[in-house]
Amino acid sequence: MNFPHSPLRLTLLYLCIALAWVIGGDHLLVAMGVEDNLLDRYEQLKDLAFVLLTGSLLFLVLSRHAGEQGLIREAMKGSEERLALALDSAQEGLWDWQAHTPTVFYSQRYCEILGYNRSDFGDTRNAWAERLHPEDRQLTEQRLRSLIDERCQHYIGVFRMRHQDDSYRWIQARGQFLFDTRGKLTRFIGTIIDITQRRADEESLRQAAAVFESTQEGVLVTDTRQRIVHVNPAFSRITGFALDEVLGQNPSRFKSGRHDKVFYQTLWKALAQHGSWSGEIWNRRKNGEVFPMWQCIRVIHDESGTPSHYVAVFSDISAIKESQHELDYLAHHDALTTLPNRLLFSERIEQAIQRAGRERTGGGALLLIDLDHFQIINESLGHNIGDQLLKLIGERLSSNLDESMTLARLGGDEFGLLSEDCVQSDQASNLAQKLLDSLSEAFVIGSETLFISASIGISLFPEDGNTVEKLLRNADSALFRAKSSGRQTFSFYSQEMTAQARQRVKVEVELRQALEQGQLRVYYQPIHHLDDKRMLGVEALVRWQHPQRGLVPPGEFIPVAEDSGLIGAIDAWVLRQACQQLCKWQADGIALQFVAVNVSSRLFSRGELELQVAQVLGETGLDPACLELEVTESAVMDDPDHALERLHKLRALGVRLAIDDFGTGYSSLARLKRLPVDKLKLDQSFVRGLPGDSDDAAIARAVITLGHSLGLRVLAEGIEQEAQANFLRELGCSLGQGYWFGRPQPADALMPSLPTHVPL
Repeated sequence: MNFPHSPLRLTLLYLCIALAWVIGGDHLLVAMGVEDNLLDRYEQLKDLAFVLLTGSLLFLVLSRHAGEQGLIREAMKGSEERLALALDSAQEGLWDWQAHTPTVFYSQRYCEILGYNRSDFGDTRNAWAERLHPEDRQLTEQRLRSLIDERCQHYIGVFRMRHQDDSYRWIQARGQFLFDTRGKLTRFIGTIIDITQRRADEESLRQAAAVFESTQEGVLVTDTRQRIVHVNPAFSRITGFALDEVLGQNPSRFKSGRHDKVFYQTLWKALAQHGSWSGEIWNRRKNGEVFPMWQCIRVIHDESGTPSHYVAVFSDISAIKESQHELDYLAHHDALTTLPNRLLFSERIEQAIQRAGRERTGGGALLLIDLDHFQIINESLGHNIGDQLLKLIGERLSSNLDESMTLARLGGDEFGLLSEDCVQSDQASNLAQKLLDSLSEAFVIGSETLFISASIGISLFPEDGNTVEKLLRNADSALFRAKSSGRQTFSFYSQEMTAQARQRVKVEVELRQALEQGQLRVYYQPIHHLDDKRMLGVEALVRWQHPQRGLVPPGEFIPVAEDSGLIGAIDAWVLRQACQQLCKWQADGIALQFVAVNVSSRLFSRGELELQVAQVLGETGLDPACLELEVTESAVMDDPDHALERLHKLRALGVRLAIDDFGTGYSSLARLKRLPVDKLKLDQSFVRGLPGDSDDAAIARAVITLGHSLGLRVLAEGIEQEAQANFLRELGCSLGQGYWFGRPQPADALMPSLPTHVPL
């Protein structure tokens, strides 16, 4: 019989052969007309026939139970759904790779984890490999091959894959390898999850752990019952307690006893209301030492928002406290004398004023103490000696004061004293005199024996002021008055002094404008020979022609110019004007021997005076012998050694030199004889009482005699009467000037009285 060799019919043929063999054996097969070639293959096919028969029988059995098969399919479908739901709820994606096929099944969730849908992601092994991070690709693939080669059944891998937004996500894969009986891979199936956030959290935890262990701040963790559950190494280093010594303990064991119950109530109230507290707290170390620390406490909550722990972070601020104390001391004390400085002194004054107003104690006194001529010591002996002297002065003044008083160094050579016990002016004056007397004794520094005096200005509070600024300003005004009164004394503040001070400020401002706007004038006063009344020269004097006030008296603006430093610029201007004027007169045939110009102590103390004089002489062309410079006795005696040096430099230029206001200072005859001067000027205060005042007569006679003995000419100032001129002439005084000879006048007004020939 012939059968078409289609797969289905061939299968039916094999089934019939199998049945024939089973029922009738080989004879039945021959009887059925089976071809010989099939019979030859019988032995080869009988196993297959048996399988087909068994399958057919199974099919019949299954067909009989078709209803049961439907139930099985429904159960399988339910299982698949439950599996899909379980994977979705676990946020896991599924892959399934049949090793004999090129495609891979990626579940919808697998693709979504990386930001794709299934159609965009792909279904090949390369779809996975190409999205691996370049740094992870080689290692991941090598590990897969190694596991397959080793016939491992399970796989766990962590790697990075590129997301659809081009970022990389950390992926954790778990899978299973399936092998056949020959050990060949047949299937690779598993799931993936995105662990990017978990990796970040783990990294944060690692960092937090590293910080916890290595931070220099102490960390203490307690549960809600305030039992210590953990501390870090810094805690042990700061407190001295080891971890096993404090676990389970209450932090109250570290209390120092310096804080009261209210302090801790406030702390816990802040924790309850705000969840945190920070502040300074003092605790006790294991060795019993109490120390300050800055502590921050925070409440930690669990997932439900319930407090679970308290974390305290603290740092030892002992060193900061010590540094703060040192800085505070330095900020409020003078580094040289260790006395309070101006800042602390002002604070003490403010407190005293408030206390006086609150307690009605009656007030007190503020004394400003300024050393006289202290600059001379710095310049002659050096600042090192000057600093040592200031320290000794501070110590001596302090030794004469009560503990309730505040002595401060306000800067330079100025000290301040605050006393709340000096309610009356006589008490303040007694205190000031006591201080002056204490300074009268010598100070010995090495081989040097030094003497120093001081001037003191006093203001009383509250009558002289109810603010720090007013009291200091008024005491300063009183100090100026004390210095103007001859120094080495004290003076009280008054309202009159305030008005004078304000006027001085106004004058200083206007005087600066006068210099800039050319309001200054030079007047010339004649100097005559007393024997024949011949005019030999003139003295140049500065005058101020104010645009509103007219001619301002010299006594009003010269002191202001000296205190403000303007006098130096004024002297230099007068010097140039006087030299130019004498040159003009000489060119016009006026026969004057010299012009005298005053040099202030400020200009004289400058090192460049001789340079200025040389420059003016060179520019004007005046013969140096025709210029006479007058230096006050006090300017010379303030610093005799430097004065001698400067006078020699000026004399080397060829100019004449005169000592002005002689008799008002404290000249040493030993020093005087060394000065390269040509003339002494007898101060007008000793001329005014002549000839009737015996004291003035005695002083005038002594000065004239001294001048002659030193080979110097003597000029008397302030001659206003003929009797004075005659008396001085009889004493041997050769030169004189004053109103009796002529008042100071502008150059044009003086012109008619000037000599036109040089006297023989």
